[in-house]
Formats: sequence, structure tokens, C-alpha cells
Amino acid sequence: MKRRTLRRLGFHVLRGLARVLALGGMGLLRRGGAVFGRLHFALGRAKRRQLLAQMEQLLPGAVASGQLKKHLLSAYQVNDRAILEILAAYSGAVSPKQVADACQLDNTLALDKALADGKGVVLLGMHMGNGVAMAIALAARGYPISVVYRESNKISPGFFRDGIRLQGIDAVGAMPAAAGFRAMVRALRANRIVFILMDQASKRGGIPVRFLGKELDMPPGPAELARRTHAPLVPALLEGVDESWHFRFADPIRLDRERPLDEEVKMLADVMEAHILEHPQWWTWHQRRWRRHPFVHPRPNPAPD
Repeated sequence: MKRRTLRRLGFHVLRGLARVLALGGMGLLRRGGAVFGRLHFALGRAKRRQLLAQMEQLLPGAVASGQLKKHLLSAYQVNDRAILEILAAYSGAVSPKQVADACQLDNTLALDKALADGKGVVLLGMHMGNGVAMAIALAARGYPISVVYRESNKISPGFFRDGIRLQGIDAVGAMPAAAGFRAMVRALRANRIVFILMDQASKRGGIPVRFLGKELDMPPGPAELARRTHAPLVPALLEGVDESWHFRFADPIRLDRERPLDEEVKMLADVMEAHILEHPQWWTWHQRRWRRHPFVHPRPNPAPD
């Protein structure tokens, strides 16, 4: 069976699981996601060993304290929970209000100040918990938010677009690239918040940046958007994951069009890297676009399983 077919089958299985768990509300989704993440962690022995060896190079303090394996297990649980919650929301199995009520937002004043300029806001997210819940919570508070999505060949066509719109949120497709970028610019010029992710290597080329010990081609889109429109850029930082998702909005960053674009992209990558290293137990270490790249200066000793 082809890999793409297997992935599509996996998508349908996960969506079905999410719908079943959603019958018990966000609490059961949270608990079920943690169980599924633990199972995912336990069954992927080869991937787990690879990830622990890689994380050891970045997190010597966690190795010394015996926390490395706990951090990776937590990352699986947190982000598998997020996936199930997003699938449930996009399938209509939970309401936008249920999702918004399970999300705490701090320092929305940073968004208010940024929107006061009338140039929109580029909201920079990471694959760290349920950023979709954050966007839904912002919409529930009346913020004009547009979510950038990229369709995947392993899911049903239109699933992301229709799911985002089901939440009462504007959906902006990233592809084709030129049309997607124009749509994002229009949203910013309408003084909207454009929520976009940046912490995965680009498949189609980007700007080479040292990120978490590896040389990756990082997408320049968020920096280009902010520079083109003079919109402030606000990082969305995950601060807690217990009973609810807890996000804090950092102070706005103003990019300088006079500086080289690669310097601006590196600066944003450094912001994300600092937060990931501060909270390594929440980032998706098991996503493919980071773990498959070699370290710039690898060490040969693997981490114990």
C-alpha cells in the first residue's frame, strides 16, 4: 500500500477517534489525546531513540536531570492532543465556544496596541499545542482573525478550509504561493490579524537558518508580509497546557525593510528557538521536517532508550 494511502487512512481513523472522544467534551479530548500520545510514543521505538539522541545535543540540562525522556513523552501527548482537538473542531464535533472556553489568553493588549496602527498584525505561531484553539478564542473575543492553512495530500481536500470557516474564521490558503501571499496582504490591509506558522523547514526552498542545531531552509513568508505591509509581528507563546491552553502574546516586533531579509528571518527563528528551548516539553520534536535533518556538528553518542 502506498504511503500516501496509508496517511489518508490514518487521517480518517484519527478523525473518527476525535469525533468519538468529542462526545465527552473537551475534557475527554484532553485525556484521550494524552493516552493516544503515550501510545504513539511507546510504539515508535526507532523514532524515539533517534529523537532522544538528537535532543540530547540541545538539552544537556535535561539529560543531567533525567528529564529528557519525560520531555519527549510530554511533547507527544501535548501535540497529539492538539491534533485530536483540531480534528474534532474542524469536523463540527465540538462547538467554537467549547474550544474557546478551553483556552486562556494573556496580554491581548499587545494585539490591541498593534491593531491601533491600522496595518494589521502578523501573528506568529509555532507547532506547539493547539494554536487553532487560540485563534478560535480570539475570534470569540471579537478579534478579526484570518488563519493561513496549507492543504495536505494525506487529508480530504478542503478539510482545513471548511473546518476553519466552520469556526467563523476567515481561511487563507497558502497555495498557490503568489495568490496566497496576495490574500494575506489584503487581510493585513483590512487591519486583520493573520495567524501563520513558521517553525518547520520549507519544502520548496527558503532562507537557510541555523535553527535548533540544524541548518534549515526557513519560510520567509511571515517576515516578507510584515516588511511589505509595515504590519507589526506578534509572537504567540504557549505558557501552559494543563486544564486549558494558555497562550501569551509577546510585545510587537517591528521589522526593518532596510535590513537584509535573511537577518530578519534569522531573528524570528531565534525568537522561536528561545521559547522552544525554554519549554522543550511542548514542541513537536517528532514532526518530520526537523528530525530528518542532520545537526551541523553532530555528536556520535546516542541517548539511552
